[in-house]
Amino acid sequence: MASATLGMSKSYNSNSVLQNSASHFLLELIDEAIAALDVASVDIIADFGSSHGANSIHAMKTIIDYLRRENKLFKEPLVIHNDLPSNDWTALFRLLDQNNSYKGVVSGRSFYEQCLPESSVAISYSSTSLHWLSKKPANALNNYHVYFADNPDAYRAFQHQAALDYSQFLKHRSSELVSGGVLILSIPCVDSQGIIGIERILELLYTCAQLLPLTSAELHDYTNPVYCRSYEECVDENLFSQNGLQLIKFTTVSIESPLYRQWRKKEITFDEYTQSTTLFTQGFSESILEQTLQKHDRAVEDIPYLLKQFWNLFEQHLRKQPEIGDYIAPFICLILKKK
Repeated sequence: MASATLGMSKSYNSNSVLQNSASHFLLELIDEAIAALDVASVDIIADFGSSHGANSIHAMKTIIDYLRRENKLFKEPLVIHNDLPSNDWTALFRLLDQNNSYKGVVSGRSFYEQCLPESSVAISYSSTSLHWLSKKPANALNNYHVYFADNPDAYRAFQHQAALDYSQFLKHRSSELVSGGVLILSIPCVDSQGIIGIERILELLYTCAQLLPLTSAELHDYTNPVYCRSYEECVDENLFSQNGLQLIKFTTVSIESPLYRQWRKKEITFDEYTQSTTLFTQGFSESILEQTLQKHDRAVEDIPYLLKQFWNLFEQHLRKQPEIGDYIAPFICLILKKK
């Protein structure tokens, strides 16, 4: 049943508008994280869940600028960008080459494992990545996302996997941090009413899958390996303490759909809105459908056609119901410090 999580689609860098907005809010906490940093030297800065690099590189530059401003950088640090081996590393390498403001290397490994040597990292950073589970623990059975499926057993399996993954993530990041180092996190979550914000987009994904000529087995397997935690699941001070981490600060933010807001303000056209919202959704979700088709031995030449048909259907529905792309997505931002 369990299958490994894949990386983002190739369009992710240019279409990760929500992720970029979340990263922007997290950048506002960097000043406080740098103030809490208490290390002799910043040798390594690690970015976990870098994807194709556009948002991460901006964050790393900001962290380095803050360190210089606060006189906490005495030599050039090494930045390590981490993501899955299946990530599109070429896109990240290209951006690193174009940017050239710091020395960066990559780590192709799941961040639910230890990725770097013990006591080697001064600052760890991860934005909008921890909702992706290490594996899909069950199938939703009748929907793309476990939140909408009438399947309590599957929901409990996702909840359990999310708890295990979060515990492992904190354990390994704590091990890698030097004493006095900091961990900066932004995590998509549910609000106090259990809302994740993009429900209508996720429901439309399953509707479009039902309209494709998929087999019952393929549709059964089409489940998103994502779990958005509650505030209580994200801010677990007992778990932090068990892993030698101290909570410095946490804050919650709610991010409105940037594209929907731009369209309503007439900053972009309706065509631009529907096309960009489709590309945004494609960026974070296409790999799930592609993996499902590959798992069930679809002919290689058929997969691009089915994916194109899928996104045509998605955009057609969005044009009829543009409010589907209107959302308010909750995030929680954390600063943790290694004791």
